Amino acid sequence: MKRKIMDKKVKIELDEYYYHGGDGWWANYGTKTTVNGKELGLHNQDVATLLQQVLTELGYEAEIIETCNGE
Repeated sequence: MKRKIMDKKVKIELDEYYYHGGDGWWANYGTKTTVNGKELGLHNQDVATLLQQVLTELGYEAEIIETCNGE
């Protein structure tokens, strides 16, 4: 029996930004994440944090395990 995963389409927007000072000495960059039109609060975070907040916004409880080279 096939399991039905979702009935709804989820729209996830990743908006990369980059600002730099006119003097060239500083820069600010990151990603703003929007799910179904709602901008999420954490910007400029690592992938695990962004993924966690997206899944939480969608109503999932998720455990994200980070590894490096499978370790």
